[in-house]
Order: sequence, then C-alpha cells, then structure tokens
Amino acid sequence: MSGPKRNPDKLNTIGIVVVGICGAVLVYVTIVALQAFYMNDTSQVQTMADYGGQDKTALGHKADELRNISEVGKGTAPGTVHLKIEDAMNLVIRDAAKDPAHLVPLAPSTKPTIEPTFGRPRPLGGTPAPAAPEGTGSAAGSAASAAPAQPTGAGAGDAQPVPGAGNMPGSKTTVPAVGGGNGH
Repeated sequence: MSGPKRNPDKLNTIGIVVVGICGAVLVYVTIVALQAFYMNDTSQVQTMADYGGQDKTALGHKADELRNISEVGKGTAPGTVHLKIEDAMNLVIRDAAKDPAHLVPLAPSTKPTIEPTFGRPRPLGGTPAPAAPEGTGSAAGSAASAAPAQPTGAGAGDAQPVPGAGNMPGSKTTVPAVGGGNGH
C-alpha cells in the first residue's frame, strides 16, 4: 500500500464549538422573538379574557357624573333640577357677595363662638374651663396649676404672658398682642 501520504485525521474543535454556540444563540433569539410576537398579538384578547370588561361600569358612572355637572335638566327628586357646575359656582359667588353668613350649609352664622384673641381659644360665654385642684398635677406641674390667672390690667396692645411657651415647664414668655390698641 504505497501511494500518496494522507493527512492525519484531526477534528476542528474550535470550529465545532463556534458553530454550536452560534446555533444555540440563534435558537434562543428565535424563541424570544416568537414569544414577544405572540404576547403582543394576543395581549388585548388575554386582557379581555382576564378582566371581562370590568371597567365598563366605572366608565358608565363617570359619564353619568360628567353629564350631571355639565348639563341642565330635571333632578332625581321630584321638583328639583340640576344645572351646570359653572353656573352653580357663579350663583354661590353671587350669594356670598350679598351675605357671606349664608355660606354655612344649615343655618346662617351670625355670631362668633370664641374670642378673637391670641393664644388658646376661650369661649365667648366667659366661663373658663374648670381648673384642676392643687394636688392633682404631675411632678413637673400641670398646665392648669402652672398657669396663673390673666392680670386684670392688661390692655389690648399690652404684652400678654403665655404659659408653657418657654423651655422649662411652667415658664412664661411674654408675646405682644396682635392688633394692638396703643395707637400703633
């Protein structure tokens, strides 16, 4: 057996590995692309199957509400009507310009319920809240026992002591009254 000399049998392993990796990547990319196409193609069908048009009721309610505030018509109760929201706002502004006391829904508000003074609100009746007896405060002193009575000679523009406004419990800080009456 003599004849031309043959090349030894060698496998091209690098070429086989490169072709295998490229084929695997191509298969993976194809699968992902097909899934994306399928999901995009069926997303509306799947959403309708999952939720079954549940938003139709909400959209109907919203349309009814918008119609109620944007159209003039009969109300649901006998003898009532509804009008546009813009017209209703203009009517409220007109009525408030005539008499602002009628902005309170149930009855007109004609008298104040607290004194318009600086500090803690006090009722107009002049009866302060009952003070706690002397021995009932905490070790640092309660607000009721630490707060002295308001001096009777304090005018509208004079500095008023404010209990508890300092850093220590029971300390007082004087604060000028708002809207003073000393000609300022």
